[in-house]
Amino acid sequence: MGNPLVGKMNVGFAVDADIPRIIDMVERLREAVNGPQKPCRIRTGQTIAGLIHSPEGAVWVSERGFIAGEIVQTIINPDPVAHEHGWYAEDRSGLRLLKTFENWAASKGATLIRLSCNGGVAQQILERAGYRAAEIAMVK
Repeated sequence: MGNPLVGKMNVGFAVDADIPRIIDMVERLREAVNGPQKPCRIRTGQTIAGLIHSPEGAVWVSERGFIAGEIVQTIINPDPVAHEHGWYAEDRSGLRLLKTFENWAASKGATLIRLSCNGGVAQQILERAGYRAAEIAMVK
């Protein structure tokens, strides 16, 4: 059933029981953005479980959305960066999930938040929220 505290308008920390539905959403996310890699359900579940249980990771869920990330350092600077690994919502909770991630990042001392999107409306929403494009990922 997942986290019983998460209802239509709520965002809460994911629990282990949420992992199967998060994996399902990751698969729909990949389809929505035409992602270059097919998700491996086992690897995805292991990664989500690791983030749920890591002091440097976190995963939040809404009724039909999630955001997952962790605090990392880049190779050029030791300052903590909040790195999003996945963000998807089918229930209009996307901005609530983003705000939750931003608040968590601030509480962890992150000096930067790194999000991915495939352009379009998602990029426009992020730009209105103060984000800017800093790099473009190329895949082959």
